[in-house]
Amino acid sequence: MEISVLLNKMVIFVALMVIGYFLARKKIIGQEFTRTMSRLVLDVFMVGTILSSMISTGSERELTNLGEILLLTFVTTLLGYLLAVIFCRFIPVEKENAPSYEILMAVSNNMFIALPIADALYGSYAVFIVSMSCIPFNVFLYSYGVWRLKGREQSTGKGLRLKDMFSIPLIATLVGIILIVTHIPVPTAVKGVFSSLAGATMPLSMMVIGSSLGSVSLIDAFRNPRLAILSLARLIVIPVLTFFVLRLLTSDAVLLMTCTIIAAAPCAVIVSVLAIQYGRDGIFSSEGVQHSTVCSMLTIPLLIKLLSALV
Repeated sequence: MEISVLLNKMVIFVALMVIGYFLARKKIIGQEFTRTMSRLVLDVFMVGTILSSMISTGSERELTNLGEILLLTFVTTLLGYLLAVIFCRFIPVEKENAPSYEILMAVSNNMFIALPIADALYGSYAVFIVSMSCIPFNVFLYSYGVWRLKGREQSTGKGLRLKDMFSIPLIATLVGIILIVTHIPVPTAVKGVFSSLAGATMPLSMMVIGSSLGSVSLIDAFRNPRLAILSLARLIVIPVLTFFVLRLLTSDAVLLMTCTIIAAAPCAVIVSVLAIQYGRDGIFSSEGVQHSTVCSMLTIPLLIKLLSALV
């Protein structure tokens, strides 16, 4: 893809994020609105995007490559966790913030950031790949991730709940796979509904990300050198290493680049939510999400341009 086309798309993403950010800073929209809209985007509009991609032309290609897609999305997710564990052994972080720091580094924002970017660059096949990444995303986050955030002092409490792994986007992904495998006909009107929802996913996702950043000071986030190291690892080191590992496993250029986009996405907002839930410092984790998200608007297009030339 030409760099000018890529940059134009990223400019649109940034502009929408800025709109959401200033609406939040000016108190035109509040945290309650942001929480409600984020659930709406995740549970309604992204479901439409996932199902629209799976029932569109090209679903046979997606089904044929299903095993390879599952393998590479699992490897992508696993590498994020493994590299985060290794890196965090050498980064001095306060003991109480160490679990949040590690999981922030490990978990990428695959749905709110990677999905709309992959959709804009590579279309429905890329959306299918990101949708499949929901499976390893939920498995690792709600097993090791939750265990790490809870800490030893809470490890004897309520254990892992299987239902937590089944997010609505994951359920939509499984439904889409069933539709592909069984060739169940989908009415044209239903396809139209899914397509309409898909069209709103990208702008709403970017505005929700922007509004979520409005609750934390950008200045404070960028004053913390540890967050700069976090963003460096999350946005550059991990995706570059992931790219070179995955290049050994596949010859599918779109699959390789989509998994790289997933690996290059900033820290996931859900980590901040879980950190607060398990008694961690919510401000620290929110600043980590904010710092990496702002930086990702520069690093993602640069990585795509540089690494796609090596495919």
